[in-house]
Amino acid sequence: STQPIICQPFSSIRIFPPQFLIMLLLSSTKTFFSVYRPSCVCVVLLISMATAMMTSSSSCGANAFSAVPTKSSAIQMEETVRRYFQGVNDKDPDMIRSCFAEEATIRDVCGMNDSQRTVKAQDLVDRCMDFLTAHPDCEVKFHYGPECGRDSHWVVAHWYETGTWSGESCGLAPTNQPMAVEGQTRFLVNPETNVITDFVVTRTFTDWEIAFVDQQNDKASDN
Repeated sequence: STQPIICQPFSSIRIFPPQFLIMLLLSSTKTFFSVYRPSCVCVVLLISMATAMMTSSSSCGANAFSAVPTKSSAIQMEETVRRYFQGVNDKDPDMIRSCFAEEATIRDVCGMNDSQRTVKAQDLVDRCMDFLTAHPDCEVKFHYGPECGRDSHWVVAHWYETGTWSGESCGLAPTNQPMAVEGQTRFLVNPETNVITDFVVTRTFTDWEIAFVDQQNDKASDN
């Protein structure tokens, strides 16, 4: 399965950009060649060092989208996450869908099923609406955040939601029992498009979710 895009290339260490270090290495190499007659092994090592630095710089930059987010881009990324939760509170599937890329990678730390998977955004929306059908009075609030990391494009939220399992959803009859769960989620937001591409969640589960997973497992075992 696709791995989460998590790139933290020594974000707290900011001495020189990789491009500067590469130029410095190449300049030193030129001086070295003019003074000494290095062996073939030494030449290979110097070239390998420069190639490795260039590859590392390129790959980490791609995974991290770009440089450290500006204040304005951080606010926009936080607003994307807030809009997602607002879509849940408003029971608005279009608002929820607008917050995600075409696909999203989910890592559910406490997952009752697959702990990590990449799914279509519309599937995310459909499952969310199934949940809201079961809990029509569901409301999400925050203990903390959403707040963008100082040196990353991850937005963190510590949320909690309350409601009642009063609706029938996915063939599961309501119990009319109160629901109260909470979790912490970090969302990776693309700063260029302001959509969520990945998220990692640690949370508790509602009775409906547990019953739904049991239902799906029973169907799978019958097949």
